[in-house]
Order: sequence, then C-alpha cells, then structure tokens
Amino acid sequence: MPKILQIKISLQGASKPPIWRQVLLPVNINFQQLHGIIQGAMGWHNAHLYEFNFGRQHRSIQIGIPHLDDFGDTKDASKVKISKYLSAEKDWINYDYDFGDGWQHIIQVQKILAAEKGMTYPHLLKGKGACPHEDCGGIWGYYNMVEAINDPEHESHEDMVEWTGVEHWDVNEFDLEARRAAMMDSFHFAKQRFF
Repeated sequence: MPKILQIKISLQGASKPPIWRQVLLPVNINFQQLHGIIQGAMGWHNAHLYEFNFGRQHRSIQIGIPHLDDFGDTKDASKVKISKYLSAEKDWINYDYDFGDGWQHIIQVQKILAAEKGMTYPHLLKGKGACPHEDCGGIWGYYNMVEAINDPEHESHEDMVEWTGVEHWDVNEFDLEARRAAMMDSFHFAKQRFF
C-alpha cells in the first residue's frame, strides 16, 4: 500500500475567514490527479488553466499542460508523480489556477501516514470558508461581489444576484459532504483524461 499524505490546501490572499481544505491522498498519484482533487475539494469548476510550480531564484519548475505553454518549459502534469516534490512533512508546492484572476494556493504536506484498511483515497477531512465564485476578479473582486450580493442597496446587487444565482453569500459556508463528492468526481475524471 502506498504512503498517504495529509496535505493542507490554502488559498492565498487576504481572505477572512481563511479558505483551506485538508485532504488525505496517496503519494503515488500524479499532478494531473492532484489538480482534480484540488478543483473538487476547493469548489472550483475546472474552467481555467492551472500550473504547479516549485522553486526559487529563477530555478522554478512548472508542472501543468505543456502544449499550452509558449515557452515549452512546463512538465506534463499527467507524467509527474507528486512524490517527486511532496514526500516529506513540510514539503510544499504552489498551485496557480486561473491565470487571469490569479488564484494562488499553497499545498503543504502536514503528515505522512500509513493507509488505513477500508479507507478510500483521496479523502477530504475538513475545510473552512466558501470557495470564491469563478471569474470574480481575484480576492478583491470576490469580496466586492460578496458585498454587492449581501447588500440589497448596493448598485451592483441585482447584477451580482443574477450572475451568481444566489441572494445571500455566506463566506463561512463549507459543505463537507458536497465537497467530498465533488472531489471524488473530479479526481476520477482527472484519471481518465487531460483537463
């Protein structure tokens, strides 16, 4: 049985509350599969490009969709095992999603565990904070959107309610079971084809 990593996925930026997810996953998966796990666990809809990157001082390594990279430096996410970069406690890597809005996440290994008999992996343990709406303009756009939705007197209230389909946005909302189901769907999809 492969080792199991307990990772924390933390959305970067000035979010209040902090937006994060804690996941158990096998160390033998590839970065394409990790992308699927993050998409489902966070609440993203896989509507934009992504990239993992690790490194400092101009020695950065990019992992994502190579044929979409004009510079040819991006490694194919489906061919790189996460164990190459995430195999010990405190190892970390960046995950960037939607290069326009610039959603940056830190993926950090919290623990190395033995697989439990009868447990299905990946497994979402817990999380905090609602995932921002796609295409809202980054963290500042997200909070502007939340303000407009939650204030019926706001000049953009009706437009934002129509766009999002919700009349109240709870920044603390986190539905563990819904995120678990979405994560497993996205993970299985990532195993079958390239995003």
